[in-house]
Amino acid sequence: MTSTPAVEWPDWSGQTALIVGTGPSAATLPLHLAADRCKCVAIKSAWKFADWADVLYGIDQGWWLANRGVPQFKGLKVTPSPTAARVFGLQQVKTKLGARLMLDPKGTVGCGLRDGGGHSGWQAINLAVQLGASRIVLAGFEMRGGRFTKFERGVAKIDPGRIERWRREMDDAAGEFAAIGCEVVNATPDSALTAYPYQPFEEVFAWRSGRRSKRSTATLP
Repeated sequence: MTSTPAVEWPDWSGQTALIVGTGPSAATLPLHLAADRCKCVAIKSAWKFADWADVLYGIDQGWWLANRGVPQFKGLKVTPSPTAARVFGLQQVKTKLGARLMLDPKGTVGCGLRDGGGHSGWQAINLAVQLGASRIVLAGFEMRGGRFTKFERGVAKIDPGRIERWRREMDDAAGEFAAIGCEVVNATPDSALTAYPYQPFEEVFAWRSGRRSKRSTATLP
């Protein structure tokens, strides 16, 4: 058993943060185009498509246990689960009810739903904003109930009704980003989100076209 280490949060002031969700496009988008171009938070097993990510985020205690704390990932690992944080030495955050941006204190994020039962995607976005990111790019955020894999160990079955509530409350919160001057770009094809402008991933990181970049070397399921 490992005790949770004291971690000084990184400073991402003024930088772009790519948030890679677990939707189907996480497996098909050219995420390597963003390597060395921005900060990155990968959600749970989506890290396998971006093993160069700075942060690995996951709510689910069962997922961390099933994956033994993901020793292969070398960046900062973050969870609101006190058990997973204690067992694997992860950085723990606290959550508050609601899909609302929490700006202070650092390390306390909105859970994603007004009545609890939030999601890793929203919490990761909130964390990136707290770290100072001024631009958020979403990938793998279809918000339609599908994942890039049909089965993910330690994660509950998809509840379509809850996914729709996550989508609705996330859209409703769009004005909060504008209020603090944070731009949010949705680079997810066929996303159910409507409040964040869509831009193809290749265009968001088009300057890298033709240049050598890191590619994920993790073993995929």
